[in-house]
Amino acid sequence: MVNSEIKQLETQLLDAVSYFLKTATATSIHHGELLERIRQVDSRAFLCGGAIRDILLSKRDGRKSIIPRDLDIILGFEHPETVAALFSDCKQKWNCYGGVEICHKHWSLDIWALQKTWAFEQGLIKGSSFRDFPNTTFLNIESVAVQLFSKRGKKREIYSKGFFESILTNTIEINLQENPNPKSCIARALYIANKFGFKIGRKLANYIMQTTHEIEIEELLQAYQARYNQREITADILNLWIKEIKRQLRAHQNLSIQLPVNDK
Repeated sequence: MVNSEIKQLETQLLDAVSYFLKTATATSIHHGELLERIRQVDSRAFLCGGAIRDILLSKRDGRKSIIPRDLDIILGFEHPETVAALFSDCKQKWNCYGGVEICHKHWSLDIWALQKTWAFEQGLIKGSSFRDFPNTTFLNIESVAVQLFSKRGKKREIYSKGFFESILTNTIEINLQENPNPKSCIARALYIANKFGFKIGRKLANYIMQTTHEIEIEELLQAYQARYNQREITADILNLWIKEIKRQLRAHQNLSIQLPVNDK
């Protein structure tokens, strides 16, 4: 039953990604132009990150299909500078991991070479192919990559590790614990749990407790706001979430954690 449900989700995701790309191109000549520039450089580019999650959840829940504004794109060659040169007319910002953020109109594209993925460079994950990429993400809800461009008549390639299981169980959990930015990872986990009503797996809950014991709540709030700019989320709310995670860890030894509903 689980395998058939995963197959159904895969089909839904592939349909949703195709619809998203067609819609993005049809509704904005700029979006189509940006994607075409990437295709010219690397037709093996893959889409990953939160956009895939949002595209699938909107499709699965019967909500209006969304057009994500923030895309994470991995390329199969080692020279993102070539891509950056194609976007010389766009605002650009390089990060410390060798990727470049391209901002144009209402779109933000984070683009990096597959080999520059942090877990590959640190030797934490063997291999360095698109198939191996899902092993490198912090959360299971992020452990997926979908081919951005497909040839006519051919199915898009899709690789995952626990992504669809996360959707089916409505639970986010640690996929690879080692990461370069714990505060950002925790902020992302709390955002997903709060926004989509996902439960928090116990391994992730324990990681949150351990890490927040070592940092100030204001540091976590700063990381949260820097990424999501949700001013309704305050230090008091984050403190409430952390305390509730701690309470549920103690009270229920085998159950996942549910954040309290944020009414603000």
